[in-house]
Amino acid sequence: MEVLNTAQSASSIYMQLAQKRAELASIEKKDVEKSTLDSYDKTSSSSKYDEKDYERVVSKFKKLDSETKIHEQLHASKATTTTPINYNYQVGPDGKLYATGGSVRFDTSIPEDEASANLKLQQLQDAASAPNELSGADAQIARVANLNRLLLQSQEQGVENDS
Repeated sequence: MEVLNTAQSASSIYMQLAQKRAELASIEKKDVEKSTLDSYDKTSSSSKYDEKDYERVVSKFKKLDSETKIHEQLHASKATTTTPINYNYQVGPDGKLYATGGSVRFDTSIPEDEASANLKLQQLQDAASAPNELSGADAQIARVANLNRLLLQSQEQGVENDS
């Protein structure tokens, strides 16, 4: 029970760290956005687009930005990360930066203790599988974590059978 409490407290610390890292990334994004806006050649939107097209494209960028951030934050909330969430940005027609993709680096080190290793592999699998729409990379990470967990369990059973 003590191992589980330690894992839970470590998990909550890592979640807090991930939140702070996300806040820092947001600040960095605002700085990049500001410098991009400063250097962005602002032209009248009506000169290149009709208003409906312009609003439709901006709306799509906003939706993709929101979906991307939710997707990556969901991954980061489920397991220990080693770096802040890394977002890929694209400049929209309004000159603002929008997240169009991202990645989360998980701590993939495996503890020596079998119970902790099994728990960590389950967390990695859950974190990779968290969003409803899995990318190819998400699915691959979930498969590898599951295979490693099965390998660990088979090794445990082999030790038990040898006894």
